[in-house]
Amino acid sequence: MIPIKEKYQQSWQTAYSQLNEKQKLAVATLEGPVMTIAGPGTGKTQLLAVRIGNILMKTDVFPHNILCLTYTDQGANAMRQRLESFIGPDAYNVNIHTFHAFCNSVIRDNMQYFGDFRDLQQVSDLEEASILRSLIDGFSDDHLLKRLKRDEYFEVPRLKNLFALMKQEKWSPESIQDAFEEYKSILLDPERSPHIYRKKLRIKIPARCTMLAT
Repeated sequence: MIPIKEKYQQSWQTAYSQLNEKQKLAVATLEGPVMTIAGPGTGKTQLLAVRIGNILMKTDVFPHNILCLTYTDQGANAMRQRLESFIGPDAYNVNIHTFHAFCNSVIRDNMQYFGDFRDLQQVSDLEEASILRSLIDGFSDDHLLKRLKRDEYFEVPRLKNLFALMKQEKWSPESIQDAFEEYKSILLDPERSPHIYRKKLRIKIPARCTMLAT
């Protein structure tokens, strides 16, 4: 059990008292797995920080024995700041990383299993924009994603979103090709395509015309 100053304990107690009953149960459960399912902005980061503080105050676990993984750098920073308000400077000994950063550290520390790779780092926003622009530069002038008038790189944001979606949903080249062929067949089918304009024709008989039936 690490020594925690009284002011940090009071801060932790205040945060704990603001939790609902199920959140308190998650914080109080020190052994075994705990799953928290909640939407964005519902206090998951706060709950995890309070639970970590409780573990460090009531068990013999050291800060460096705890691993927290988040999806974004912003989430990791928020977790660190909240944890610091509960346990003080020891929060910087807790392993809080994004998934990318943690996996990169595992690769670097175990190069004998992953091969002789250079130090892997997540690309910056500037590098990402440069890569996407170079991709468009490689398109032919008649490519649908290359606009020769006005902004040549107009489609860069859409390409970025597309690649993110492909990564999240684990699209394979085969599934993309199959989806393209299916969509193309719909577009070219006058009966199925919602994009083909259909004009209804009405035959209007002049008033001076008469129809005789025998």
